[in-house]
Amino acid sequence: MIHVLKHVESITQHRDRTLLELGVASALFELVKALEVNLYKVSEHGGEHYLARVTHVGQDGVRYVQSEFDDEGMAAPLGQRREMVACVEQTQIVRVHDSARDAYVHCFPINVDRRVLGVLEVVCGTPLATEELDTAEGFLGLYRNYLSLLDYSERDTLTGLLNRKTFDDNLGKILQGLSAGELSLAGDSTAPPRRRQNDEGKHWLAVVDVDHFKRVNDQFGHLYGDEVLLLLARIMQESFRHQDRLFRFGGEEFVVILRATSEDEVAVALERLRASVEGHLFPQVGTVTVSVGYTGINSSDTIPDIVGRADDALYFAKENGRNQVSSYERLLASGKVSAREAPNSDIELF
Repeated sequence: MIHVLKHVESITQHRDRTLLELGVASALFELVKALEVNLYKVSEHGGEHYLARVTHVGQDGVRYVQSEFDDEGMAAPLGQRREMVACVEQTQIVRVHDSARDAYVHCFPINVDRRVLGVLEVVCGTPLATEELDTAEGFLGLYRNYLSLLDYSERDTLTGLLNRKTFDDNLGKILQGLSAGELSLAGDSTAPPRRRQNDEGKHWLAVVDVDHFKRVNDQFGHLYGDEVLLLLARIMQESFRHQDRLFRFGGEEFVVILRATSEDEVAVALERLRASVEGHLFPQVGTVTVSVGYTGINSSDTIPDIVGRADDALYFAKENGRNQVSSYERLLASGKVSAREAPNSDIELF
């Protein structure tokens, strides 16, 4: 019992999602003497569920994903893991025998607020005994409670998109990875050399702003204004891939972080969003448009650098007719915007 409580004490110290997941997986690996324990994130896009492994603790070591863009964080269709379909779609605990490894795979749904956010996979040489199942479910309940609290603190209450604080954390992790020339799993000394940014595409940041949103609130009221923001968030979720990160900055301003192999690919994705918004009939309000400014993310950047360039591109779009997508890099190359000046000191205000 004391051994279990020590694990509980260690886990409850964490407020970082990655460390929390690693603590739960490590505790179960040790307490039920598993061959391996994995945590999978479940995402939904276009009506389909996807799985992405975010944490692994096994006899071969520990691996975890710090960034949604990491290689091993890439999601695969749920249908590729048949044993997890019932776990995700019917919220059931599933146990199957893996004849190839002569091991038993136990899958536990991680459900929060009637949504399955992930799957805990425990692989053992023998089926878990009743006491071990109770231990697994106990730690899973602890994890669910903390995950619910984290999810609440990371999400915008109106739209359900990630919030500004989470944006800073996510972009900070991406910049740390780029500055180190690393874009894959962290914490694995046995992993092969990590790929450079250009091998898998570049990160981009776009700022999306609703045109004339004040008029919407003034003419139709804040209730309809909130509905516009909520529907816009849904259009954004439908327009981008499940691995792209969507944030609400506040008010009518949203941010997208995506990864693409070329700027043309980014422009097409953002133009698709712009056209989808323009073509949507918003209740009572009618037609709503958005302006978008975007820029590439470089290893030498700071967060104010990146957001500032995207804001410059957005400002150009706003000043030149609205309802359009503008690239900072292309505007700079054509002389339509000036290069941003570097700060005069080491202190940056943002």
